[in-house]
Amino acid sequence: MVMNVNAAAIGTSAATETGISAEMGSATAAASAALVGVMPMGADLDSAEFAAALNAAGASYIGTAIEHLANRGMFAGAQDLAAATYTATDVINNAALGLA
Repeated sequence: MVMNVNAAAIGTSAATETGISAEMGSATAAASAALVGVMPMGADLDSAEFAAALNAAGASYIGTAIEHLANRGMFAGAQDLAAATYTATDVINNAALGLA
């Protein structure tokens, strides 16, 4: 089976994923204070409970976003490894065939 893999394209994809992760991380960090810093609208119990619920939802979102960013980072790392592996394999194969 012959695989035609463009290692440069895979590397570009990995760099794109890394850039997207950085952008999403910055946006999440910038919004985190607003997501978990909701103050009650009044001094009553309902306002306090509503603010607590909003803060919990914001904290849940931040946790999910952090997990997503970690997964994107691992995916980008796997793409980098794949690009390096394909490049090294091509070098070894070309040397074995006397094409290098």
